[in-house]
Amino acid sequence: MKIKLDALQSERPVIDQLVLKSFECEIYLVDVKINSKDYQVVDDTGKPLMFRSQLAAKKPFKGLGINETMLSHSSPYNEMIGIDSGPVEPMLVRLNNPDEDLS
Repeated sequence: MKIKLDALQSERPVIDQLVLKSFECEIYLVDVKINSKDYQVVDDTGKPLMFRSQLAAKKPFKGLGINETMLSHSSPYNEMIGIDSGPVEPMLVRLNNPDEDLS
């Protein structure tokens, strides 16, 4: 499901989890979990919001009281070295919440 950033900022729902999805270590898309449902954060036209750094991805969420922030990164390592290219679970790393980030 999709949710607009403007809706999050105006309605201020309780966001259980903010997930920064890293692609190629230079593109970040953002998902949020609200009431056990996952939403992809989109702009006003319905396109996924794209950021160029973790900091840029967290800034729009400052002041929203995020409970947990995670970085999700899928690695193509197995495929690069010739191991079975089946599905590999992404690496999840806990990050500071936007309100705790001092930058």
